[in-house]
Amino acid sequence: MPTIRIDDEVWNWLKKHARPLEDTPNTVLRRLAGLETAPERNTNGEHGGIKNTGQRRRLRNGHTSLNEFRVPILLLLHRNGGQMERQPALRKLEKDMGDRLTDADHADIESGTIRWEKTAEWQVYTMRKEGLLEPVTRSGNGVWKLTTKGAEQAAQFG
Repeated sequence: MPTIRIDDEVWNWLKKHARPLEDTPNTVLRRLAGLETAPERNTNGEHGGIKNTGQRRRLRNGHTSLNEFRVPILLLLHRNGGQMERQPALRKLEKDMGDRLTDADHADIESGTIRWEKTAEWQVYTMRKEGLLEPVTRSGNGVWKLTTKGAEQAAQFG
């Protein structure tokens, strides 16, 4: 792989367009350039063939994509009156997504959290920013609560 050097302004632009816990600089550039496939890495980090974009998106180490958590979270909250406390929500989400979560998802990360739980929480954070879930100031600490917009979107899926 060639190495390129970029300045701070370009780096900040890349970060602004990146999906948290999912993108690399290369995946951001490929997405923005309209390139639909990306080189897939094998387990030792070397590039293999071309990834089929019709398959479920996985991160390079076998982790479930941040985006794969969105619909299950919406449906979970929709089926439970529009809101749930964090811990029961995570337990139900684990059951709902059980067949999609990989061994890599169940691994501990440096913070001591299980990877898939951290990814789900990043998705909740993203959904709050997009107005699908109430901000903590309205829902309360440790509560995931759909907004009207989130409830409408959840209803479309289930």
